[in-house]
Amino acid sequence: MEKPWVPDLADFSRRLKKYETLPAASPVIREVLQSIDEVSASFHKTAALIERDPALALQVLRSANSLTSSFSGRVLSVLQAVRLLGFRTLKGIVMASVLLDRSRKHPGIPELWTHSQIVSLNCRVLSRYLKVPWEEEAQTVGLLHDIGKVFFYEEYPAFYEQEFQLGDSERAIPDWVREREVFGIDHSFVGNKIARAFGLPKILSEPILFLHQPPHEMTFPELTHILIVADGMATALGHGAPEFDFVEPGFLDALHRLALDENDLEFLLTESLGRTSMVELLSL
Repeated sequence: MEKPWVPDLADFSRRLKKYETLPAASPVIREVLQSIDEVSASFHKTAALIERDPALALQVLRSANSLTSSFSGRVLSVLQAVRLLGFRTLKGIVMASVLLDRSRKHPGIPELWTHSQIVSLNCRVLSRYLKVPWEEEAQTVGLLHDIGKVFFYEEYPAFYEQEFQLGDSERAIPDWVREREVFGIDHSFVGNKIARAFGLPKILSEPILFLHQPPHEMTFPELTHILIVADGMATALGHGAPEFDFVEPGFLDALHRLALDENDLEFLLTESLGRTSMVELLSL
């Protein structure tokens, strides 16, 4: 496919700068984020703030049910949702919700949100299976791993509309490869930049940056490889990104680095498959 254009790099930088601050959000959402960041953050206070915004309360309940119901039973209150999700995951949900809300009408956003929730669920499944100590961080990074695509969907819709048409065809190539060919950077770079601008710690921003091409030396290699496997599992189960619907070669290497074999993968896919129906039912 021919390149649709060669973007002006100065214009690209100006556009990206708009995403270095959280988009305009309701006073309630700003208060929720402030409450989460407090040293003495309170489940009760945060839940009470969320309940003042019905749309946000519904999103938190949906996310809690889709991500945790298979482990903990139905989530029936905002307070229960906040306790089950934890503050890190809750902050990721609120931030992702704000970013995705303003892009809701753009092609690919609903599928992106469902994909991100399923990757987050897979990160949780993998973390529990591997008994790692940062399950909440893994779940959060799964939720936010594709936030860089929001920038491209909003700023360059014509480019992605062409990519969507090739998403499941034999002519499709990885989305991040096409982005680098056309723009010089990819959505993982943009997502990492947004994550750092929002003040997210390196344990969350680094796996986003290295999702598609991890270097040999990383600060959080195990979490990065969990994210790669979780992303590949979502695609294998039919919930890939709309612009590239194939499992990438790095998936097998990540499995190897996590010391997982075919039997482990079969079990993990079965676990994930039994939970993804809830995500599909409750996704926006």
